[in-house]
Amino acid sequence: MSAKHDQSSASYWVRSIIAGGFAGGVAKTTVAPLDRVKILFQTHNQDYIRFIGSWRGIPGALKEIFRNEGFFGLYRGHSLTLARAVPHAAIGYTAYEASRRLVIRSPEHDTALRRMITGSMAGAAALPVTYPFEVIRVRMAVQTRLLPAEQRTVWFAIHSIYTEKSALPLRFLHFYRGFAVSLLGTIPYRGGIFMVWETLKSQSRQRLSEEFRERNRHRLNLAIGGIAGATSQIATYPLEVIRRYQQASGRTHAQHFMGFKETILMIWRTGGWRGFYAGLGVGLIKQVPMHSISLAAWQAAKTVLNI
Repeated sequence: MSAKHDQSSASYWVRSIIAGGFAGGVAKTTVAPLDRVKILFQTHNQDYIRFIGSWRGIPGALKEIFRNEGFFGLYRGHSLTLARAVPHAAIGYTAYEASRRLVIRSPEHDTALRRMITGSMAGAAALPVTYPFEVIRVRMAVQTRLLPAEQRTVWFAIHSIYTEKSALPLRFLHFYRGFAVSLLGTIPYRGGIFMVWETLKSQSRQRLSEEFRERNRHRLNLAIGGIAGATSQIATYPLEVIRRYQQASGRTHAQHFMGFKETILMIWRTGGWRGFYAGLGVGLIKQVPMHSISLAAWQAAKTVLNI
């Protein structure tokens, strides 16, 4: 059996990890400026709250960041994004391949439910490894030019997270604030992405000719990936807003870790039910190209690496 098809070989898994990491890095770099705007909107950052709810809010916020912080302000915290996104995608896509082997053993088992289960398993496998980078990145993203320079560094963000007051028994758990909500959201989010992805891919094989699919392979992957990302984003967005609030607590709100109930009440008092969808517009503008690029880049990398 060739190394390409022998999924028990070390070579196969190394190439799978490289393909996944490449896809995650390319996708995250492409949408990094939009990601920062989304975080600022979700956490109701006082410097940018005036842009929320306006159709001109996204370009207005991007211009404001560029004017106050320059080009690199659009990529504040991006090194941490890559430190999280590359291993997260590498683990996630590789775990997805492994979970498919475990859960979907034959074409008869290839159902929508099993596709969702495999996607959920992949998301849950990657989250514990990369979550602390996400917390630090969010703290960096909500830091604006109005803060003193010494408070806009990664080391200050790490130190402030570590030393903040909370009821958690161990300080390193501060870097896992919002983890339970993230895990709760990851299961339907990642599961939904892969379920829609695999379902639409299957439908395209049934309804479109092989010649058409081969000629438009990259376009189809981009379109299907965008639809998969958009549907999952809308379905799980309130959980993401709760998670962002918890991750940013201590910088944007009271100087302590906010629990689940306290976070929900804070969002409700701040914006009512609409508060749970703050930044959804920029989220969709970001998620559609991100998942399009990520899934398409993953497929392209698999082809190049002969997986």
